[in-house]
Amino acid sequence: MKAVSWLMVVLACALVAAGLGYYKYRQIQAAIAFGASFPEPVEAVEAAIVREELWQPTTAVTGDVRAVQTVDVSTELAGRIVEVGFAPGASVSQGQLLVRLDTSEERAQRAAAEAEAELARLALSRNERLMRSGAAAEEARDTARAQFNAAVAVVQGLQAIIDKKTLRAPFDAVAGLHQLEPGQYLDSGSVIAHLVGIGDEVWIDFSLPQQHVALDIGGTVSVTVSSAWKEQVLPAQIIARDAFLNERSRNISFRALVDNSQGGLYPGMLVSVIVPVGEPRSATLVPATAVRRDAFGAHVYLLQPAEEGAAGPERALKRDVTLGPQRGAMIVIASGLEPGQRVAADGSFKLRDGALANPRLSVAPAEPAASELARD
Repeated sequence: MKAVSWLMVVLACALVAAGLGYYKYRQIQAAIAFGASFPEPVEAVEAAIVREELWQPTTAVTGDVRAVQTVDVSTELAGRIVEVGFAPGASVSQGQLLVRLDTSEERAQRAAAEAEAELARLALSRNERLMRSGAAAEEARDTARAQFNAAVAVVQGLQAIIDKKTLRAPFDAVAGLHQLEPGQYLDSGSVIAHLVGIGDEVWIDFSLPQQHVALDIGGTVSVTVSSAWKEQVLPAQIIARDAFLNERSRNISFRALVDNSQGGLYPGMLVSVIVPVGEPRSATLVPATAVRRDAFGAHVYLLQPAEEGAAGPERALKRDVTLGPQRGAMIVIASGLEPGQRVAADGSFKLRDGALANPRLSVAPAEPAASELARD
């Protein structure tokens, strides 16, 4: 009797479990059917056409802007300032007075020396007349000439000291800032002004590794000047190469000349220099937004016509690619794509292999600016 009771309990439990299982199965089937009633999702993307074009291998280095004419004007002799002839940061013309030191003592000595020279000149003139008349010896004339030459030399020496204490601009330039005031005492060797020549051209000095030592003189590089409000790209011509390599870095220095008539380049600035380092060659380019990366490497999504009856016009197919250098907003594809194929660009992050896509616009890759040429 007890065994029958237990059997009835087990059967009842089995029936309940089977009923619950059947009920859950029906729920799952209904959910699957409900999901199947919705169309396959279609992602909106932007398409780009893979193109082949000439690509110039380049390298980007940092360059220094240097003035074609620049000099530090310093005192050769010590003295007290009596006149300052230029304002801080002002333009100066060639020959313009910069600083005059006190020369009152030298000018007084020069006046005395000029008087001595005049007496020596008169004595020489008198001896020459006497010599012509035979009333004076040749030795007296020679002594008078030597005394006159010595007196003139004294005058010239004092004038040289006065000139050294009167400093003038050697060329048209813009002066740096200073704190010079009349009455200030300056030691010999004191810098009074940093002058930068006025001109429409500046130098760009940059260095390259030794494998680029054969870079052609006369070639062209691109100089990129970045500021808070704009980026300016200027062509520059290589005009000189250093005669030796740096012993520590094994780099060789080059100098390029750039037109700065529009302004924007100031001596001491750091700029980016894009240097061609190889012959132009064909390259396959796609927008950088088309390239996706995962644990297995880089890939793109090819866009191909979807099968008949699909909810979208095209289907995305994952394609593994090998990347080359980046070229501004474009990336060089070393392998994996052929020119003329269509890939998903903007919006490609929404895709997966086999997903439907509805391209908004088919665009061609833009030509990159010279400032966007990337490093090899």
